Amino acid sequence: MTDLPLAPSQDAFPTHVFDAFGVPPAVLDERIGGSVMVVAKQPVDGPLTLLTAGVSRLPVDAGPPVELAVEVVEGQEGAALVALRIVCDDIAVNRRTPPFETPWRNREPFLSGTRISAIMATGSRWGAALDDVLDPAGDVVGHVRTLRLLTDAEAQTASSVGWSGLVEQVGSVDALLDVTRA
Repeated sequence: MTDLPLAPSQDAFPTHVFDAFGVPPAVLDERIGGSVMVVAKQPVDGPLTLLTAGVSRLPVDAGPPVELAVEVVEGQEGAALVALRIVCDDIAVNRRTPPFETPWRNREPFLSGTRISAIMATGSRWGAALDDVLDPAGDVVGHVRTLRLLTDAEAQTASSVGWSGLVEQVGSVDALLDVTRA
């Protein structure tokens, strides 16, 4: 991913990420592929969220540009970074945005010591305020997609009943945050 030429950027994307939740970002030292910055934010009444700044510059063949977010319980930032790397690599190699509300399933868990083997890109718990990236005129120019880290059983359920159906079955989106869940 480090040799990939980047698409022109709109200021709307980094501004959106840095202003999200109305709290200041903590910029992580690690970059994905050398060009994608990751920031951590702790929204009021919400989980720790890692967001990318720079994925929207990766060229894609179809669809609007995206940035990515992952919600995790504190102490599991490494799991979020693994998911962000996987999806960033897929965007870079396949020139596509993550399929919306379609689980990407792996045969084996991709997080050591867990049962997490799938990723699903969804809208966020915050709705359009986080999900839609607007230009200064108020037009939607892209999206933030929240990556959900799922077990194979959860991914199978989501494939059958959708993201909202899975959340309803487990009781809340927060029940799906801890990557060490059984």
